[in-house]
Amino acid sequence: MIDIMCVGDVDVDMFISVSSVPGFDQKISGQDHGFLPGGMSANSAVAVSRLGLRSRLVAAVGDDDAGKHAIACIRKEGVDCDHIIHRHDAKTFMCVVLLSPSGEKSLIKLETDAYLPQSDDLSADAFEGVGHVHMTFGRPTLTSRVLELASEKDVTTSLDLEPPDIIRAPKALRSILSQVDTLFLNREAYQTACRVLGESLGLGHLKENGEIIQTLGGGGAKRIHASGELEVSGFSVPSVDTTGAGDCFAAAYLVSRKLGMAAPNGLTFANAAAALSTQQVGSQTAMPTRDQVLAFIERHGRAEGIDLSNSFGEVNA
Repeated sequence: MIDIMCVGDVDVDMFISVSSVPGFDQKISGQDHGFLPGGMSANSAVAVSRLGLRSRLVAAVGDDDAGKHAIACIRKEGVDCDHIIHRHDAKTFMCVVLLSPSGEKSLIKLETDAYLPQSDDLSADAFEGVGHVHMTFGRPTLTSRVLELASEKDVTTSLDLEPPDIIRAPKALRSILSQVDTLFLNREAYQTACRVLGESLGLGHLKENGEIIQTLGGGGAKRIHASGELEVSGFSVPSVDTTGAGDCFAAAYLVSRKLGMAAPNGLTFANAAAALSTQQVGSQTAMPTRDQVLAFIERHGRAEGIDLSNSFGEVNA
């Protein structure tokens, strides 16, 4: 049984700390932190595993040392990588990540033919025994096929939506959203989606009883559902690297709901996990365990008046 399957990208990121992002024809010095595995879907799969549920990653890598390294690292985290597609004629997708002194990141994507699986790479076997499917919008044909297979297996779905992907395939957005149960996006993605749709993004764009989860950076997160709107404050921590924090948030929220936590507590759990994920350089390096998240909430909750003692019991059960 696989609790959450993540479909999308895996890559190797090159991390460089800089004092500022250089402009054209400018030169600055940086600190090289080396190459570490990343990718939105891979990050979420690792986060799910560290938080105590079973995860599977469906992605593509090239026939090179980078791909072998990324998959070896992810497999060590307990992620099922048996459905990874290996492209023998391509290099593994890569990102250059520039980190500011405050831990904020700027990314340069070096996409290859192994950036994402093709829709015909997907096997129905990958969906057997899967409880939930989490995906990106990097390639609409792939996302549509994932949603089609998930529907055939009666599996719930979630989508992590980013502005560049919306802009790349605006005409596909409306039909994709209509098949999604849980939508994750930040403020910029929300505004971009509204412009593309020509109207405010709302629950009517999702499946019946769907929910929209909007991340607000350090400010926390907001949930929009038929039962009402809910906003939960985040946790203020000094960040080293925010790369992958949104992927960790989505994974943690999905894990919390799988464990039976109510939405408000689930948002707090996800906010705490995302905050912890920013404490080391690397997309997957600082993904926290369930015990670490619970200890963090208990420690910071006392100071901020948060009491999730009942949820601790639900999660530990």
